[in-house]
Amino acid sequence: MPDRTRLVVLLVIALTVGTVAVGGSGVTTAQKSQVVVQSVTVSPETPRTGEDMTVRATIQNFESSTAAAEINAVTLRSKSGIITSADDPGTLGPGGTIELPLTTSFQTPGQKRLTVWVYGQSSNGGVFNVKYPVTVTVEDRGPDVQLSLSSPNERSTETQVNVTMANGADTNISNLELSLSGPNATVEDARRVNASLGRGSERVIPYDVTFASAGTQPLTATLDYRDGDGDAQSVSTSRTFEVEPTDVDADLDAEVVRENDTARIDASVTNFGNVPLERVRIRAEADGETVARKLVSDVPTETTRTVSISESSLPAGSVRLYATYEAVGERYESTTTVDFAPTTDGNITLTGIEVIPTGGSVRLAGSASNTGETDVTGAVVSVVETERVTPVAPTKDYFVGNVPAGEFTSFELTARLAGNRTDTVPIRISYIANGEQHRRVVEVSLTDGSTAPAGPSSGGGSDGSPGGGGFLGLGQINVVGILLRLALVVGVGVGVIYWWQRRSGSE
Repeated sequence: MPDRTRLVVLLVIALTVGTVAVGGSGVTTAQKSQVVVQSVTVSPETPRTGEDMTVRATIQNFESSTAAAEINAVTLRSKSGIITSADDPGTLGPGGTIELPLTTSFQTPGQKRLTVWVYGQSSNGGVFNVKYPVTVTVEDRGPDVQLSLSSPNERSTETQVNVTMANGADTNISNLELSLSGPNATVEDARRVNASLGRGSERVIPYDVTFASAGTQPLTATLDYRDGDGDAQSVSTSRTFEVEPTDVDADLDAEVVRENDTARIDASVTNFGNVPLERVRIRAEADGETVARKLVSDVPTETTRTVSISESSLPAGSVRLYATYEAVGERYESTTTVDFAPTTDGNITLTGIEVIPTGGSVRLAGSASNTGETDVTGAVVSVVETERVTPVAPTKDYFVGNVPAGEFTSFELTARLAGNRTDTVPIRISYIANGEQHRRVVEVSLTDGSTAPAGPSSGGGSDGSPGGGGFLGLGQINVVGILLRLALVVGVGVGVIYWWQRRSGSE
């Protein structure tokens, strides 16, 4: 409707209203319809100057109403008059509800006392109005570009201070020149230059600051820049820091770590003090000689840095570690000692061997055991052919496969021997440990299943034949036992002959 008509309607409503409901809910006194402002919300809750805010009013006609209510206008008022309004939002039947947003903004900060007014007419011709009070706090928008100071660490006479630049403007800013200073502070690289800062973004600039003494110490950050129109601008902020006395407290810890079939020493430097540790170095010493050196990054407060010393640099035994570092211009040292044992490569050993005769051959059954500290792969055991030993089916050789550290795998081998003068069987063992191929031959004794030391067997026997020996070339025949048995047989025969002669004489 035209503005003049709307004003006339509002004037008529104001003059004809009989009673105005006052209070939080604002219930009308009309006889047939019962309209109330049920609730009001403000978004954002704390708007800034120049920022749009929305007052959302929820209007309800009670279910107990016997008539519908036509809402003619809803206004948002301040002491100075109507701020914004909505005309003819609709009709509410009994139990009906409507949410109506009213949007506005304020150019000055402070607390704003507002009122939502609802003007309407019931279906029986009665008019009414309802009001609901609203309080809004508007904050000063401040400059579009803002600065803030913070310290990520425990503040001491030597600490880090972060300056955050935030661009809340609608355009990029350029030619940034940021500086940090204080009357009792020395700032390293105090002036920083940046090309630009995008709209709606922020950037954190760290500064190393040394205060001359503990106590309350102020710092001021200043940013000079050019706005989107190219005009020179400047913004600054100050903050006071409570500085604690210097506390240098560092700890060096070391441990032996075994993983992935290797061993190493992990050395850790922890900063328990309130000043950073700089120019940190770790040195490993064994038997009075330096065996390894490591550089460590600076260690901020409440931080741990860890470096690893590989097995290739370390001997077995006691290793002493030294950590040297600087704090507040002074040099410090911490030490610790650790016992180091290098990793033992995987090693296949034949154990628990049982010798089982099978006709004209023997079967060797046992375990291929990994006695090392690393896994073994591709393990194979096989019978070595000699003048007196021949590999035969079904298992001339046996693929053992992979054997983890400290584990074993069973195997079987078969061989044919040349007579009873063979007392050992050579077995070749081959496997891969730590990427290297290993091969060796061991002698398995046929008398007790044990293995002799690796390598070729000893020379020939007394008769000059390979593997000979024994009395008169009889090898392992027990000559003394045979003589005793012959004597027993002779004795029995003599006794029988003596008994037979006495019996014949008596007859």
